Amino acid sequence: MTEIDFTPLKGIKFNCLDGCGFCCSFPAEVREWEKYFPMILEKNGTAFRKWENGHSCLNGIFTMRQQDEKGACIFLCDDKKCGIYDIRSLLCRIFPVKFFFGWRLQLYPSMSCRGFSKDEKSDMMRLGKETIEELSPGFIENMLKESKAMYADLSVRLENYIAPDVLQSMLLEYAGEMEFSLSNISSASRAGFEAELSSDCFIDLPSYLTKDLQWQVFKLENGLVRRILLKQTGETEHVDSMLYSCLTVRTLSSDAVEAVKRYMRLITSTDHFIGMVYRKAVEQKTPDVQLLLLAIAELENVKELFLLKADLLSKFEKQEYIDEKIIEDTIVLFDGYLATVPALGMIL
Repeated sequence: MTEIDFTPLKGIKFNCLDGCGFCCSFPAEVREWEKYFPMILEKNGTAFRKWENGHSCLNGIFTMRQQDEKGACIFLCDDKKCGIYDIRSLLCRIFPVKFFFGWRLQLYPSMSCRGFSKDEKSDMMRLGKETIEELSPGFIENMLKESKAMYADLSVRLENYIAPDVLQSMLLEYAGEMEFSLSNISSASRAGFEAELSSDCFIDLPSYLTKDLQWQVFKLENGLVRRILLKQTGETEHVDSMLYSCLTVRTLSSDAVEAVKRYMRLITSTDHFIGMVYRKAVEQKTPDVQLLLLAIAELENVKELFLLKADLLSKFEKQEYIDEKIIEDTIVLFDGYLATVPALGMIL
């Protein structure tokens, strides 16, 4: 029987927001075998762009075309509703649930949307179980066969190998006790943040959904971080800017600290994060790599990048310190980035 873990969805509520469409600003993947693939092509013969990927399990994947290459999906209407809702692609149907195929199949939430709230009635656990029905048993088994093969020889390749469930348990304990030395953000984390802000590829820049459901993008140019409004047509408009040198992590309120800890525990509970650690360990090609130390360093790096983005938002919002609301906003800004980090395994 296929092992499916729903743990990261537990206790999370979600409800799709009218007038948002933020998920439609990313080029959704579409697989050639999907039920509605030919029907979408009938609507628009140029709807898809071929996605080149060397992995056999990912052959036959396309992405939805965007307006002007960086705006919304070409099927998003002016009212930000899907123009092909009844025949939309699989990824559009299951969002905000994500699937990670590693040593098992795990479902977890994509938190880059503002539809998450303690007050909403739609339970993510129920939504996750419903989305399983969108995948055929054969597809799940094939994906798991491929992903498990990636993990099969880790105990041989890594001298200090720790089983994934054990490693995850250790990291969850560490995440619950993380400290926040706000004045000691590492140079590596700062360099990583600067590189992300400086990307030449527009879709790789930090993107963000505001409280009033505007799509925004942040870009570093000539020492200034520009806040850019992205329209669904692909047009952009400068909003404001700030000196990049002004970024120094501010004081966090006690509520903000607890909110960051909760988010770090959620990240650590995802198999995707564990897959990120294994991938880095394998890429180092050092047989005696200390896996737990590497995992802790990776989690600390994630925390520091998160705090830098929280500082960015607090500066643009002209707040003197980082409160729980800024942390909630930062999760929206940060989670989309995390989903793009390569891992040992496969994300759907």
